Amino acid sequence: MLKRRIYTIVEVKERELLAKILFGVKMANKGYSVVIGKKNSLFNFSKYQRPGIFFFKGMGRKNIKPMQELKKFGHKMVGFDEEGMVMNMVETIPLRVTHKCLDLVEYFFTVGKKQSNNTLKIYPKLKKKICEIGNSRFDLLKQNCRGIYYNEVKEIKKKYGKFVFFPSKFTIINNFSFKGIPKSTEQGPGRFVLEEDLKDQKKIEKKLLSFFNFFPKKYPNIKIIIKPHPTEDKNYWRLLLKKIKCKNLILVDNTYQTNSFILAAEFNVGSNCHTSLESFLLNKPTINIRACKSDGYVISELIRSVSGKEVLKVKELEKIIVDWFKKGKKFKNNLTSKNLKILNYNIQNVKKESYYYFEKNIKKIKILNENNNDQFSNTFFLNIFEFIRRLKNRYYRLKSHKIKQAYQGMKFPGLTIEEFESYTSKICNVLKIKYKDILVREIYPGCYCIEKHSK
Repeated sequence: MLKRRIYTIVEVKERELLAKILFGVKMANKGYSVVIGKKNSLFNFSKYQRPGIFFFKGMGRKNIKPMQELKKFGHKMVGFDEEGMVMNMVETIPLRVTHKCLDLVEYFFTVGKKQSNNTLKIYPKLKKKICEIGNSRFDLLKQNCRGIYYNEVKEIKKKYGKFVFFPSKFTIINNFSFKGIPKSTEQGPGRFVLEEDLKDQKKIEKKLLSFFNFFPKKYPNIKIIIKPHPTEDKNYWRLLLKKIKCKNLILVDNTYQTNSFILAAEFNVGSNCHTSLESFLLNKPTINIRACKSDGYVISELIRSVSGKEVLKVKELEKIIVDWFKKGKKFKNNLTSKNLKILNYNIQNVKKESYYYFEKNIKKIKILNENNNDQFSNTFFLNIFEFIRRLKNRYYRLKSHKIKQAYQGMKFPGLTIEEFESYTSKICNVLKIKYKDILVREIYPGCYCIEKHSK
């Protein structure tokens, strides 16, 4: 009997790939076969793949057609909203989690109870379909997994010494493919969220520009490292640093993982950003810069609750940093009992890992013909499919807009089987799982399979 097959999608390599491989290794160790790849790669070969469970990372209307196609090939679907930890306001649920997608999936998995409860306010009759599993990205931050970052942390500390880490989140005002809100965005809750987020980003931008223009010059011995969000235009930051001309204000790229910088830093400074939560889960102090005194529509109660310090003014930020470096006055992320409840209400996998909750539910899903073999999955056809894919990519590069190509390249700059094997090996070593017991294959171009060797 063949191992039950799971297909899971990666969209932003730097943010998602390691977590998906961790999920794959954990599920493989439980006897499953997990295939990881970009959406297009998995969808393009779905008619040849043996029937399994497709783990979608979005439930918006763009996913309806792919789900319908997959259903024709005998696959079953489960859904998730990758941004559901923050973007779970009741008014936005019908856009982010459409009724049609809910009809097509066996389960809709949420990151925590808050997202589930808000979803049920829109779809009260679908309680049996909605289950909390957390997010595998948070599993990477647990003590038993952090070793995956330690070599990078060592290299970062050797290269930069002590520093304050500023991961930026100007995903609207400094988006690589568009600045501001696209005109094509329809009026309604979705546009309202973008407009409110844009207001906050402008306020934070004003504060950060003020801070960066005086702090590095005033304190040349305190290093600041800026790492832009994966979808940001890096030229914005290059021009700013060129204008300021301070050696202690440093811009970094994606050579090292964001979590490695968080671990290597003295502390993290963000604004309503996931990295504040990641800092907390990595036991690193974090400062949350608030856009204004009253919370805007998109401000996360969770991110505020896990932040060790919050500031409204750049002078407050200056004092905290100077006190840390010059006077040794350090701070920690100490959670009150109230804030601990907020954390557990928002995230299911604070203690147990998300794959545990995932596997508990998908065991109930019945799939016809799941013991069929993958079709045309061998070295000969892999080379043919790869040749065809390269021709299609060349045609795409000629026809599509250059900015769109560059944007897609930023989100996912490619992945080889050697790189995939290297990540899988590192994760196995950290988890004390024998890598020789794990089989890693590229079964179709861009479709990477992790499973245990058959005995």
